[in-house]
Amino acid sequence: MKETICRFGPNDSLLGILTRPDEDELIKDAPVALILNAGIVHRVGQFRLHVSMARQLAKQGYSTLRIDLSGLGDSAPRTDRSDSDNRAERDVRDAMDHLEQTIGAESFVLIGLCSGAYNAHKVSIKEDRVTGAVFLDGLVFQTSGYVRRHKIGRLFRYRFWRNAIKRRLSGKMPDHSESDANQLAASEFFDTGMSRESVRNDLQTLLDRNVQMLFIYTEGYDDICGRAQFYEMYGFRPSDQQQVEYYANAEHTYPIVENREIACVRIATWFADRFPRVAENRRILQNSSL
Repeated sequence: MKETICRFGPNDSLLGILTRPDEDELIKDAPVALILNAGIVHRVGQFRLHVSMARQLAKQGYSTLRIDLSGLGDSAPRTDRSDSDNRAERDVRDAMDHLEQTIGAESFVLIGLCSGAYNAHKVSIKEDRVTGAVFLDGLVFQTSGYVRRHKIGRLFRYRFWRNAIKRRLSGKMPDHSESDANQLAASEFFDTGMSRESVRNDLQTLLDRNVQMLFIYTEGYDDICGRAQFYEMYGFRPSDQQQVEYYANAEHTYPIVENREIACVRIATWFADRFPRVAENRRILQNSSL
């Protein structure tokens, strides 16, 4: 496994870390994973989630670029202006162009948490080079099923009663100042003005393009309660192309090591199932036809 610094974009103002497997393990025909920032956290991700994810994918033979979007981490703010797309879309497009020119990458899988999932959604719609996407706690909409499960279900959750008892014993209300500040900072990069119908239409577009999708939601993401809500939101039926996971007892930012490992392994397994060793399979088929 090798990790190198990549500079790309206008005047090489953007930075990312390219993680590549050893040459004998590299799956050369596979798409490259691009991991986008979540909120204002730089390329390592919350609790180094992106680092773990990239290295897990490298073990499976896949290359990954962890990006600092413009104005975040070690990437400078963009000076060029455009009304046709947002800065994240231009940043990701620049990253794709760079990887196409330097390592011959032809297709990509976008991975993002929260605002990163939103940006992955927007780019996937516009970029035909995107053949897969992993949305971690991405766009959601409350449903009648959510209201029922959330209000009733929380009465049976250990965390709900644990926090209630702690507040009663301490005589204090929880201090949300830090998390609120993080949410406000993140909202600067997360447009929530999309309608449910427009998101559904976008997802249908991706299905029609045969884009492979994995949606992972956590119990700590308060706007969703259970895997069923995804199908309630958009009216899709479960399918192999559009897989949905819900991790009970997992926090939104994956602070627990075990939860991070579960998510990283799941993503790597999904990646390997969707994008197998194409060159090796092709060789086997050729030999069998002789």
